[in-house]
Amino acid sequence: TRSTKDNIYQQQQKERSDQNFDYMFKLLIIGNSSVGKTSFLFRYADDSFTSAFVSTVGIDFKVKTIYRNNKRVKLQIWDTAGQERYRTITTAYYRGAMGFLLMYDITSQESFCAVQDWWVDEAYN
Repeated sequence: TRSTKDNIYQQQQKERSDQNFDYMFKLLIIGNSSVGKTSFLFRYADDSFTSAFVSTVGIDFKVKTIYRNNKRVKLQIWDTAGQERYRTITTAYYRGAMGFLLMYDITSQESFCAVQDWWVDEAYN
């Protein structure tokens, strides 16, 4: 949607202006829909949690800066939509990723088995 694109653009502009870091890593969270990717991202990046479920449309990201060994490390963590209909859109954002978090719902064997499909897709594309 337009507001999502505007939000991503504004965040990217803000991050480009803040170049004070030693390392930057682009990480993507991938997995089936409703496995908790967005909840994980908000909890890790903002230390917040909401029980309201809102499905990610396309892709979104947050930035978290951590400090390791006296170095400032910027993490760009991208939250991808898990629905099949968005798969071709979100794969365009994989370029330049330095790591993937493959997520599944521990109460759903289907989402666990799908991790292999996500991994195979990313490893060979």
